[in-house]
Amino acid sequence: MAARIPKAGAVTVRRAVPEDAPAIAAIHVTAWHETYTGLLPDTMISALTVEVRQAWWAQLLSNPPATRGGAAYLAALDGTPIGFGTCNAQRSDVLAAAGFDGEISSLYVLRAAQGRGAGRALMARMATRLQRAEYRAAGLWVLRENAAGRRFFEGCGGTLPDGDAGLRVQGRFTEVAYGWRDLAPLTALAPDPGSGPGAPRPARRTAPPRARASGG
Repeated sequence: MAARIPKAGAVTVRRAVPEDAPAIAAIHVTAWHETYTGLLPDTMISALTVEVRQAWWAQLLSNPPATRGGAAYLAALDGTPIGFGTCNAQRSDVLAAAGFDGEISSLYVLRAAQGRGAGRALMARMATRLQRAEYRAAGLWVLRENAAGRRFFEGCGGTLPDGDAGLRVQGRFTEVAYGWRDLAPLTALAPDPGSGPGAPRPARRTAPPRARASGG
């Protein structure tokens, strides 16, 4: 079970470390249930356990893959972990061929903590990471039926790639792609983490959320 979510407090985002594996695993499983119940088969949802995810995250954070710009980030509200995100080189050949060389590979925020700016702060931090690693653009995948996640990414300025690049069938479910040709608007969703110490200020709403994502 994830920890109780504070009713108030500041959102902070930092690089995840191996000691964060238990917290991230708990968020991962809770957010997976919150996001996909009724959208994916029950057997797929029940197969994701905290024990399995904790071992997976401990391995990943202790021995991260050697990918340029790859990183995992943890968001907290008043010190309580509430979400996480990962970014890396684009793994989809279709999106890479369409010019989206970077990837937001996961983004999850607990439902009780959504609406506080954590999802946008995570997106901004990951976009900054990719930009500094000299990626030009970023893309991600989200379950087609995940209406809340799709609204979030559209609110962050994501657009659907043209043609076949924007759709893929994964066994029993279908995903759609969102992409950002320019990372600068994403980095502007929250202050540049390199500009000084302290927590990100509340994200500005900018017009133009494994990622199977649940944003906030």
